[in-house]
Amino acid sequence: MAKAASREFELYVELQSAPAAANQPLDMTDYVDIADNQAFEVHELDIVLDVDQAFPAGQVEGLFQLADSNITTFVTHADRTSLYVARKTYDATQGSMYHQESFSSLTPLIVSKTLFMRNSSTTALNYTLRVKGRIVTPSAKDYMALVLTQTGNLA
Repeated sequence: MAKAASREFELYVELQSAPAAANQPLDMTDYVDIADNQAFEVHELDIVLDVDQAFPAGQVEGLFQLADSNITTFVTHADRTSLYVARKTYDATQGSMYHQESFSSLTPLIVSKTLFMRNSSTTALNYTLRVKGRIVTPSAKDYMALVLTQTGNLA
């Protein structure tokens, strides 16, 4: 069991989404101190349309993928590098919003100090990524579970 090295906290990161898919590097050390042999234990992730944005006209879709490597295209969520995926759809003609998201609760320990948020949207919009978690010192069993999960996802 990972030993807590900090209290739980939240990070808020602004995301600018546009029709051309792009990666936004998130250097975790810009926000918190993560020492060697420590990890970021993620408890919750979500993405919201910023309140300074008007409800999108027509039908707009936003795609988001958080990864621990600098992916050059969206990848299947079954790929071990994919930590979180979200699809946000806004339909002004129906006055509706839909979302689909997935975060692997089996691998909440992120040992990489830089994460990458890949996103695109049919219309340029501003979103906010919220990440809730804490810094921990993983045990040997935690590292073993992480390795087994990552290698198991390669098949």
